[in-house]
Parts: sequence; C-alpha cells; structure tokens
Amino acid sequence: MPNPETVKIKQIRRHILEAFNMMYPTAMQIETIYRVIIGTDPAYQWHLFEKDIAYLTDKQYLACVDDTFDLQLPARKKTYKLTAAGKDIADRTRTDPALEI
Repeated sequence: MPNPETVKIKQIRRHILEAFNMMYPTAMQIETIYRVIIGTDPAYQWHLFEKDIAYLTDKQYLACVDDTFDLQLPARKKTYKLTAAGKDIADRTRTDPALEI
C-alpha cells in the first residue's frame, strides 16, 4: 500500500498537469496555477509547489517560457506551458510510473 504522503504528492502533480491541460496550448502565470491548486488543498504551501513545478520541469512536462526573456522575473510571475510530453501524461495517452497512484 502506498504511503499517504506519496499519494498526495502524485495527486497534486497530476492536478497541476490537468490545470495546464485545460488551457493547452496557452502558457499561464505560475501563480494562477498555484491558486487553482490551493482551491483543492488549502494547506498546500508555495515552497512545495515550487518543488513540484521544478520536478515537472525536470521531467520536461512543463516549460518556462520566460527564462529567455527576463531572468530577473520573480518566481510567482513566471509563465509556464505544458509541453507535448506533459500533454501526453495529462491526457493519459502515456504513463509515468512516478505519477501513477
């Protein structure tokens, strides 16, 4: 049986991908996505969200579109978009064991 904390992390990461998928192919400010996620889990904190975004970016499911334009932009104001690989995961046409519950 999976650890409850692990399940919660996977659920949150799936919610993040699903939120981006609803707006695909539009890029969105990361703070907007955070507000969507805290609507489902009010106890979810920004520092955990940053870690989840970094993980999803490292997996190449999300891409920051601001890095090439403004390196001094605060993290909350950066804009991300769902990549093709992220879309496959969000649509469940491809699986990632690290995100399966």
